[in-house]
Amino acid sequence: MNIQTFIFNWRGQYQNTLQKIEQLRSLGIKPEIINSDDNHINLDWHNIGEHSYFTNQMLKALELFDASKSDALFHIQADASFDKWEDIYNSAEMYLDKYKWGIYAPNVDHTYHKAHRVDIDGFKIPEENLKLVSNTDCTCWIIHKDIINEVAKRNINFKPYKIGWGIDVTYSALSHMTKRPVLRDYRFTIDHPAGTNYSVAQGTQEQRALHESLPDDIKLAFSYISSGDRNMLLQYYSK
Repeated sequence: MNIQTFIFNWRGQYQNTLQKIEQLRSLGIKPEIINSDDNHINLDWHNIGEHSYFTNQMLKALELFDASKSDALFHIQADASFDKWEDIYNSAEMYLDKYKWGIYAPNVDHTYHKAHRVDIDGFKIPEENLKLVSNTDCTCWIIHKDIINEVAKRNINFKPYKIGWGIDVTYSALSHMTKRPVLRDYRFTIDHPAGTNYSVAQGTQEQRALHESLPDDIKLAFSYISSGDRNMLLQYYSK
């Protein structure tokens, strides 16, 4: 399995990004850096300007993702810390062979998407560490190219939504709709600081606007995720 890895960097995260680059390079992985820190311009990075938030960073990663050479896109936020990245790569490959996931992600310590909000117990998986979830945290997640292609085919326009809230929900919705499990692996927990440096109110408003812009079938799956009716997602796997 070939995974193309991206790290999103922004102001104040330069040292964290350098640390992750070294961690991954020790594994033979050369990550692509999507950079929104005008104080640290690196010619080897994709410097898209400090005005760019998550949406523009994600769109740049999708633009650079090469589905002819890679099976999945691994996105890591610069402020996400972990010691054994190789275990995540290895487990993603192992569980893809077994479950054909659409999205695979480790747990994240500080996230809105905690277990009591996202775990779906009606989907039986023998491994106790694995859970079907309504939505992972996009702090650190791996998206299979089939789901990337599915979203692209639907011509969903994320550009108007600067903060990026709802992009993760959209990808998770399409993954469930195509019977590709969204899996969280609780063996691994990413260290991620609490809080944000952007407007939560703006993010909430943008997510609502994105939801309203979607085709009805995606809008329905999106609403199951965002409203907490997560067990309704099981219907997609029984069809």
